[in-house]
Amino acid sequence: MFLCTQNVDPLHERAGSRRVAHMHGRLFQSRCSNPRCPLTPFDDDRLYLDREPLPTCRSCRALVRPHICWFGEVPFELEAIETALIGCDLCLVVGTSGVVYPAAGFVQVARARGARTVYVGPEEPGNAGAFDEIVRGPGSVRLPEVVASILS
Repeated sequence: MFLCTQNVDPLHERAGSRRVAHMHGRLFQSRCSNPRCPLTPFDDDRLYLDREPLPTCRSCRALVRPHICWFGEVPFELEAIETALIGCDLCLVVGTSGVVYPAAGFVQVARARGARTVYVGPEEPGNAGAFDEIVRGPGSVRLPEVVASILS
């Protein structure tokens, strides 16, 4: 199983998920704001309530920023996500609007490769036509039912 999330929180990990691709990054990690700096993202749960003192990179001295993808930036882990989509036989999408790309296009990639596509969420997604099945309702209620059905 491959789990991709648009959320920046650690709730999937807290629930026990192991292989999670955080396409929009992780709010409790930071990284250097210099795109050419080799410093890798690091765990950071500090609160920065004022501009001073904002931390600087220990490698190049540029400002440190949250390790999240802001609008206009390229999401993270797209290569791993594409590999998973190309190789999957079931693409289960939960609780997204289906209108924000590139994530809204993931279902088309999986479906083009022959995967069964299922949406679970409270409202019909904007990309509803790409799904084989749409299950409406809260994911916390309907997802366990869908998974039980798939596994039986």
